[in-house]
Amino acid sequence: MTENSRIIVHNMKVSVVHSVLTPTMLTVLDIIAEKSHTTAKTSVLLESFDQNVKNIKINIERVVKDRKQNLLEIQKQKQKFHNEIKQVRYKINEHLDTLEQRLLKDLYAAEKNVKSQLDELLAKLAENTEKVNSMENNISAIKEYASDLQTFLGSKMIETEIQKYETFLQSLFDDGSLRMIDINCKIDDKITDVLTTVNSLGSISLKSSTQLVSMKTGKEIQAQTRSWQRVPISSINDITMALQSKFQFNHITGCFFSFTGDAILVQYGYQHLLILKEDGTLKNEMHLSTSYPVDVTCIDDKTVAVSFPYSKQIQIIKVSTKTVERTIKTAGTCYGLCHSDNHLLYCDTGRGIQKVNISDNCSSTFVNDNTLSAWSYVATSKYKIFYTNTSGHTVTCCSLVGEKMWEYKDQLVGFPRGISVDKDSNVYIASYGNDSIIVLSSDGKQARILLGSDDGISKPYGLAFDTKKEHLLVANYNGPALYGLS
Repeated sequence: MTENSRIIVHNMKVSVVHSVLTPTMLTVLDIIAEKSHTTAKTSVLLESFDQNVKNIKINIERVVKDRKQNLLEIQKQKQKFHNEIKQVRYKINEHLDTLEQRLLKDLYAAEKNVKSQLDELLAKLAENTEKVNSMENNISAIKEYASDLQTFLGSKMIETEIQKYETFLQSLFDDGSLRMIDINCKIDDKITDVLTTVNSLGSISLKSSTQLVSMKTGKEIQAQTRSWQRVPISSINDITMALQSKFQFNHITGCFFSFTGDAILVQYGYQHLLILKEDGTLKNEMHLSTSYPVDVTCIDDKTVAVSFPYSKQIQIIKVSTKTVERTIKTAGTCYGLCHSDNHLLYCDTGRGIQKVNISDNCSSTFVNDNTLSAWSYVATSKYKIFYTNTSGHTVTCCSLVGEKMWEYKDQLVGFPRGISVDKDSNVYIASYGNDSIIVLSSDGKQARILLGSDDGISKPYGLAFDTKKEHLLVANYNGPALYGLS
């Protein structure tokens, strides 16, 4: 019963008293007042129940979304550790291959040395055999044709020669030239011990951490707060970088770090896929059969994906054999791309971020954004997807289910292109229009210029961040550069 209703009933009772009504009439008025109060109270209670049910539904939806996001993160972690296991195996194989080649080199050198010695001895024996044969012929001739005097003189000469050859043969026995030579190979015990002592490459375990979602009250739900957003771990003002090395290649638009730490680049004009060591020396290269590649990403330690916007395709390339394993046709022009949990995400002009299952080539729209322009790039990290929109001067952050979380827009990131993320989810953007690299806080609220033209930034396209070494690779069009935390 509302306050106004109570006042009205009270006034009615006072009025009745003043009219000298009977007690029975006063009782009737009390019953009417009580019924009015009960009806009003029941109505308010039902409205409260209705709101509570709605709040429960909202919280259930949030929990379902959080669990789905956790599942996606588990799948992503599985792929990450799968790649790390493959990388360990790759490094072990690579190291064993190096040891094998070194040992085989020593083996061939030992064989060559022995062969050289034996060939030299066999040559001497062959030479002496010819002379002994000649001497034998001379003895036969003396027997048949020589006079007694000639026989006497010839015998003395032959005796001297025989002593010389006997001395030669005896020297072979005395100096060990006729000893048997064997090649012995002993495998290092530490290698063979691996077969018996190492029973596992590692172990897998599950760990629970603090939940990212919590129950929301009605007021919190109305305020549309998001309890699972994380506070930036480190301030972007504390990040400083210095030039490590410059690479002597140009027309670079896309870059990525391999699982072994090599820099992978694509040359837009020259149709080349380049693999460089940390010091910038060329480790491997491949001429691409399709024109104008834009971006590159690693799928595993031997396979990369390259985008070709003008031919509307993505090629899956086996680096070791320099062959195109398969081609994925795209509906529109595909520019920046990245790999996440057996899927490729790529920027499709006028459509948004598209998602392709590598196993079956099935594609779908992950983020619908019809304003997305050419030369936009995408990156993924932890619980988020980030992409640039070069014509809109924007950087957008989405959850792993494609829900928009925040958007940063400012001329500071004028004509943004490449994008990458560090281990603290700080976002690095290649500002093509300002010849600079911008660092953006993980919540999208703070931004500052990290590197500029004075640091060697010129027409930056792609970006890649190595979270292990904390290196930033910038694909400047006229020459990429590697920067490290300082």
